[in-house]
Amino acid sequence: MLVQNSIYLDLAIDRCPIMIASERSVLEAISLMNQMIDSNYGQPCDSRLLEARASCVVVVDENRLIGIFSKWDVLRLVQNQVDLQRLQIIDAICDRPMVIRRSQIQDLESMLNLLQQHRGRHLPVIDDFDNIIGVATQESILFAKNKLFEDTLVNVEAQKRAILTAIPDLIYRVSVDGIYLESFSSNYVTDLLPPDFDPISKHLSDVLPKYLADRKLNLLRQAIATGEIQTFEQQWDMNGTIQYEEVQIVKVNEQEVLTIIRNISDRKHAEEALRESEMRFRSVFDTAAVGISLAAPDGKHIAVNQALCQMLGYTEMELQVFTFQEITHPDDLDIDLYNYQKLLNNEIDSFHIEKRFRHKNGQFIWGLMSVSIVRDPQNQPMYDIALIQNINELKNTQQELSKLNQELEIRIEQRTADLAESETRKQEILNAIPDLLLRLKLDGTCLDCMLPLVPDKEAFIPIKQNISEFLSPPVLMEQLAVFNKASATGEVQIYEHKLQKYGEWVYEEVRISPCGKDEVLVLVRNISDRKRAEEALQLSNEKLLATNKELERVTRLKDEFLATMSHELRTPLNAILGVSEGLLEQVFGELNQRQQSSLKTIQKSGQHLLELINDILDVAKIEAGMFTLELTSVSLRSLCDSSLSFVKHQATQKNIRLNLVIHGNMPTAIEIDERRMRQLLINLLSNAVKFTPKNGDITLEAKLVHVAIDDAAVDAKEHFQEHFKTELHFVVSDTGIGISLDDINKLFQPFMQIDSSLSRQYAGTGLGLNLVKKLAELHGGLVSVESKVGEGSCFTVRLPYESK
Repeated sequence: MLVQNSIYLDLAIDRCPIMIASERSVLEAISLMNQMIDSNYGQPCDSRLLEARASCVVVVDENRLIGIFSKWDVLRLVQNQVDLQRLQIIDAICDRPMVIRRSQIQDLESMLNLLQQHRGRHLPVIDDFDNIIGVATQESILFAKNKLFEDTLVNVEAQKRAILTAIPDLIYRVSVDGIYLESFSSNYVTDLLPPDFDPISKHLSDVLPKYLADRKLNLLRQAIATGEIQTFEQQWDMNGTIQYEEVQIVKVNEQEVLTIIRNISDRKHAEEALRESEMRFRSVFDTAAVGISLAAPDGKHIAVNQALCQMLGYTEMELQVFTFQEITHPDDLDIDLYNYQKLLNNEIDSFHIEKRFRHKNGQFIWGLMSVSIVRDPQNQPMYDIALIQNINELKNTQQELSKLNQELEIRIEQRTADLAESETRKQEILNAIPDLLLRLKLDGTCLDCMLPLVPDKEAFIPIKQNISEFLSPPVLMEQLAVFNKASATGEVQIYEHKLQKYGEWVYEEVRISPCGKDEVLVLVRNISDRKRAEEALQLSNEKLLATNKELERVTRLKDEFLATMSHELRTPLNAILGVSEGLLEQVFGELNQRQQSSLKTIQKSGQHLLELINDILDVAKIEAGMFTLELTSVSLRSLCDSSLSFVKHQATQKNIRLNLVIHGNMPTAIEIDERRMRQLLINLLSNAVKFTPKNGDITLEAKLVHVAIDDAAVDAKEHFQEHFKTELHFVVSDTGIGISLDDINKLFQPFMQIDSSLSRQYAGTGLGLNLVKKLAELHGGLVSVESKVGEGSCFTVRLPYESK
């Protein structure tokens, strides 16, 4: 143990004590002690030291210590009623006191302990020749200790300020509100500040750009909240030169922080050289307390240090066999690879993430990983450097605390909410019940009556003593019988009755619930409005039934008319087509060119009219419910080929390419009405050919699609069938003129074409797509369309499909 500074040891020794010769009297000694206090009255002196000095006299023979005579000796003599007039000091002192040599004093604490051990108040100090030096008291020793402590604080403060002004950083004290309080800087940091820059007493936003001030204030509060050092980098334009700075924010207390700013421009410029400094890196690599790994861009470990091996339980050779992807938890791999790719692309200099590593024992441990990359002179990635700190215990503790806090908060909130909800519900129920609530005895005596809060014209009459006050005898007898039945069976009884109030009949519903042995709880509700509504509803239903029957009759007559007219029209039309075909084949004689041309026009118009009649007949049958599908197993490819063959001639005339795409997951045969499905596809393909310019493309595509039933998330394969259904899609797409968004809603309406100009340019009745829609719906499906003007259209027929 080092000897304390002798100045403080000497300060603890009173070198000018009151001294008196051994032959003097006690009264002279007492007079000297009183004179000591009187002579120093009003002088700048510590009162405790003065009192301690005046509390005793040192009795000496020449310069040799005889003893100590103190004020406590005076008290002892007075208590013993000793005559002080003739008593000499040598006769009044006790045994020789304990003494200590100056050379034996090591520190102030040992002096204080010595006094306490011997229960003394004065410690005479002598030199090596037994000459008296002075007297140490408890008060003088404590005074010296306080002085030592004060001087030490001053020295520490001076040392701290010397260190702060000597380091090459600019340091500010900043309040939690972002106000600069004080700065510490030296001559080393003049390049960090613009000329005449003084931010003291200013806010961050008054000194820094807004984005930087907001960022710094946010990190300042985060440092105070977490107690962790917040580090970030910023850059300034200093006289046309970009200056890079590193800022660290360190919490001082809950009200302020230190911001330590260092100029890192040189470091930024020298980073490339520092990365290649293998010697310094190897020293850090081998002795670091955190795990370090070097890995190639493909993730293969090049080198790992012992700290990482100990953390994960592998040897160095075992780790070099794995890639970092193989020892990463699957749930953390995506974010790790995302940041690593940005690092390889030189989008970021480094990244820091928390992720889980697979230990050799199969468990996963949490690590805080910082990754940067080393590049060659051509700026190509050579290898990455990862620093990994084991934070497993911290994460586990955080998770447990978070879980406990969440559970506790949930329980408290739930309990509070339940109590509040229960109380509110009870009150709301009582306030909202539109019923008369009665507690009655079985003989009708009223025990309690609660009227609704808002009575109306037909308000309930309050019961004072017995329900017989307002019920007629028949109704009273009926109600008392129900009371007895509810009490006997223990079940709620419900019945309705009709009473006359205010000159009109009122309907009431009465609910009787047993309540104890001879009591019932009665709820009476006015149901007059409901009765009137039921009567009105019954009348409305009768009118609606009659209207529906009339509509059914009119619809049936319309369908019969259409079917009859279609049949009557087809008969002569077939004759016209037959005769025109015979004439064109010159069965009745040769024809000239003009005659043949006219007959072709007749035949073409007749065919168009026949198709129109067939479409009308089909639509009428579907609407009349007389249309029945003939479902059979149909070859999918044969259906598609035959449909394309039907429009092949029209497409060839316009040099349109027809494409067929059948996906590999499609079945070879499907269960449909072959004729009607071919009719549907031909209608769509014919429209595609009609509205596609020359040299265009038309594609018929067949595929199976899994469609979500709802928005529920599907996380497991076993739940796939619960949330998805399989559909068979026929898709007809073209590169035609397209359809505007406003016209798409008109497409499937009967006898509707989207544009009169198109009607003139492209022949058609507007029944084709309506029939397509109805045929798809008959198969349990639907039709949708996507189109863009000038680019083409895509019609999708979606049919339900179940694999067998």
